[in-house]
Amino acid sequence: MVCDHVSQVVLTLPLSSTPVYKEECTQCFDDHNMAAGIDVCLSCFNGGCPGTPNNHAHQHAMKSGHHLTVNIRRVRKESDERPTKLTKLEIVEEPENEQYEFETFVRCWGCSGARLDIVPEDVQRVVQAVLHAVEASKGSEIKAWAEEVTACSHFEGLTQAPAADFSSKALDQCSMCDKRDNLWM
Repeated sequence: MVCDHVSQVVLTLPLSSTPVYKEECTQCFDDHNMAAGIDVCLSCFNGGCPGTPNNHAHQHAMKSGHHLTVNIRRVRKESDERPTKLTKLEIVEEPENEQYEFETFVRCWGCSGARLDIVPEDVQRVVQAVLHAVEASKGSEIKAWAEEVTACSHFEGLTQAPAADFSSKALDQCSMCDKRDNLWM
């Protein structure tokens, strides 16, 4: 199907800091393993379920005016290989692309959710960027682990007394009380 909405929309590629919700619906948390997959808005990268009963992707399109989405559905690859015999217990991360295939297509909610047969090159670039983007939940995980250390205001005004000559006897007890254990500071 050829769609008039494709020529009317201006799409931008997601930045590395842009959250892309491509694994689950942001409203009901249906995920891309479901039969209908997940529709990712190509304008704001919101993820929505395209199927009934909720149809959050359609609701988002009607509310925001963002008609173009890419449907992403993850399907487990069929394998004729027998699993290797376990000889030791270990945790090994298997890359997702070895276990799953991703089926995608572009749809227009302005045309009643019709699947587009002809997709312009600029839309294809945005679709590829969405597929290669870091999932929003993983991005927030990464951000949580990337701690930025900053000095507090108390530290900035701290003046340290000149070093004193400490004998080992003076270090076995707190200088201000009788405490003798956990003197790690």
